Amino acid sequence: MSAYAIRYVDRAARRKAALSPPQRTSLEELEKRLGLNPFGAPATSNRDNSWSASFQGGFLTYVVSNQHVVINVIDMVAL
Repeated sequence: MSAYAIRYVDRAARRKAALSPPQRTSLEELEKRLGLNPFGAPATSNRDNSWSASFQGGFLTYVVSNQHVVINVIDMVAL
């Protein structure tokens, strides 16, 4: 099975760039897990074709394209 590519929309990319080093490390670990299976733990279905997953100090909201094997991060919140 191919790993999913992860793309960030502009707003989420800006928020990702502003993460602290510990948050960035935690997010990178989450990206590795989601890239292999965006529907498994720790993913949660939002019942609107989007999914959420948390990392240390934040969470992602994303949609998955199985046609192109891509995860599109549509929002990210750092707490």
